[in-house]
Amino acid sequence: MKRNILLPLFCLSFVLFSCSSDDDNGGGIIEIPAVESAVLDIESGGSNEPNQVYIDLSTEETNVVRRDSWELGFVSTENRVILNASILVSAAKLEGIYDIDAVNDDTELSAPMTLKFLNQGFQPTEVTVSTLSELKEGIPVGYHMYGNLENNITFTDDSTGDLDKTAIGDIANTEAEAEVIIVSLGKEIPPASEDGSLNHTGEDRGFYKIKVFMNNNDYVLQYAPLSSDTHKEVVITKDEAYNFSAFSLENDTEVEVEPGVGNWDLNYTSVYSYYGSSRGLVAGVTYSDYVVHNTLNGVGVYMVLTEGPAEEEGGAPVPTDEPSYDEFTLDDVQENEFVYDDRALIASEWRSNSEGALSDRYYIVKDADGNFYKLQFTALFNTDGERGYPQIRYDLL
Repeated sequence: MKRNILLPLFCLSFVLFSCSSDDDNGGGIIEIPAVESAVLDIESGGSNEPNQVYIDLSTEETNVVRRDSWELGFVSTENRVILNASILVSAAKLEGIYDIDAVNDDTELSAPMTLKFLNQGFQPTEVTVSTLSELKEGIPVGYHMYGNLENNITFTDDSTGDLDKTAIGDIANTEAEAEVIIVSLGKEIPPASEDGSLNHTGEDRGFYKIKVFMNNNDYVLQYAPLSSDTHKEVVITKDEAYNFSAFSLENDTEVEVEPGVGNWDLNYTSVYSYYGSSRGLVAGVTYSDYVVHNTLNGVGVYMVLTEGPAEEEGGAPVPTDEPSYDEFTLDDVQENEFVYDDRALIASEWRSNSEGALSDRYYIVKDADGNFYKLQFTALFNTDGERGYPQIRYDLL
């Protein structure tokens, strides 16, 4: 009888001591090795690209979020508010105007604003606006939106993700100092097209007015539809486990969007918008099939191009000296090439609208844990030729 009792006790002690050894694994914490190779179908959602997809290369895990589920992001590491570029959200601060309940279409600006825009002939043109109604005409993202880069006036966040270049700018420390901000909620996600062709920008979602200020280390957000003479208020607490806390003005609620700050490397944001230069013009532009990387957590990326332009029109592309994707090894990594301060390095340059994923380029990614990956996009269309079905392959170096 005693022998029957001792045997289970011996086995139990063996299991306990076998599973915990400070000498073997640093206090009992078992590290899961990074994924060595994967092919990943990104759930962008088809021709209307309704989803943002966050990708963690080391685990092959993805996080899929409807891109119209939020408008504002409250940054955890700084006092900054970002806009959801994937649905074309934009914003304009009304200098010298502090009473949110008094602001409406008839509000006069504290001083006229001189702005620039592209007229119907796509020629740069100056405009002076004196009322909110006039300003509203040029806040939504589009080729004819207002701005003035020479005077640092832009109604979108900077394309690079630089937190010093946000549309909303500095956040006031008190309610009395906080100026009213007009927010264009961007565009709806339209129904998918019947023929599978690209169709990602729907009707206008309207305007809200907001005020944002700090209360110790918390954000206080006041918000209302532009026509309302009352407002709601919510406190948003910073959580440094995440880059930002997202909020939906339309749905009056905080929304889970990004995974934890260290749990994603790439965001296939599907649609991306900003005010800046495009093909020699300064305008509000919108891109599809767009990819950004997690610069706020130290992820770096650079592109390897295996072919250059043809030497003569109609000729074949000229090979570069770079190795092919399959030939590229850890010894080929160029540390000084990594871009850590521009989240739009990949952008939409990985594909052609007609050809799909481009085979003449791939990307080297360094994650926050120091892992190196080579990554290539291998599809944009599905087998039926419908847009919005991207695929990547990647390998740990």
